Amino acid sequence: MVWGPRTRGRPTMMTGEAHSPLERRTRPRAQVHIAATLRTAATSLAVQTLDLSGHGTFVRSARPLPVGSAVQIVLQRGAQRNPLVLSAEVVRIGTHQEGRAPGLGLRFTDVTAIDEASLQALIDHSDGSSSGRDFVL
Repeated sequence: MVWGPRTRGRPTMMTGEAHSPLERRTRPRAQVHIAATLRTAATSLAVQTLDLSGHGTFVRSARPLPVGSAVQIVLQRGAQRNPLVLSAEVVRIGTHQEGRAPGLGLRFTDVTAIDEASLQALIDHSDGSSSGRDFVL
């Protein structure tokens, strides 16, 4: 893992294939804690993001979903904004055995330029400890 440029006063983790054959991220990720909901055809789960990038997120969840599952993630942006709703695919399940928080790695699918700009705004306006914080973007 390589630390990239600082984002609003905090370093951003940069990872990529050049750094590790197991690493597939191509965009920087930032620690961003946002209340969210995962929706599948069968259920809806309250989750919280632990990190976020323009291509995906890792969410804390005690309930695993199978790798390959199609989901919608609803990212809360505060009372004054509509939530950001994105399609995603489960690409990894994190467990305590790995020394990580239990949760799900999600890769966003069908992201538009507007979605990417909205994601970047969430990252830019987060201080890394914003659970429950109202975002006005």
